[in-house]
Amino acid sequence: MTQRRPLCRIGGANKELPVGDKPAGSWAKAISVAVGGAVSTTIPAGYFSALPVIRHTIQAAGARDYIFRLSGLTLNADKSVTVTGVIRESRTIPAVISVLSTLANYDPFQAASTAVTLHLSAEESD
Repeated sequence: MTQRRPLCRIGGANKELPVGDKPAGSWAKAISVAVGGAVSTTIPAGYFSALPVIRHTIQAAGARDYIFRLSGLTLNADKSVTVTGVIRESRTIPAVISVLSTLANYDPFQAASTAVTLHLSAEESD
């Protein structure tokens, strides 16, 4: 018996996945982050055959720049992935960051002093 390829949506119709392609998973979630910026969330791993590639955007009001430092990505036994990290905000207005970051041992970012929303998305890795 011939083995069939997985079905996917191509041009609005269900067709077999082309040879050489693999099914890809994706996942997205908005997370409210409190002052201090600590982030820890669990995402379903059933979509992924390996640890996913994490992408992010940060939604916040104001004139500061924000970064997300990913500190951990763990595949759990219960088929979930735990993402941990911290949101940091710029110490000064964005125009000054490039000048100050050239100074020795000056970290232009500090722990977030306001609440923000972190938008995480995960994609299948190669």
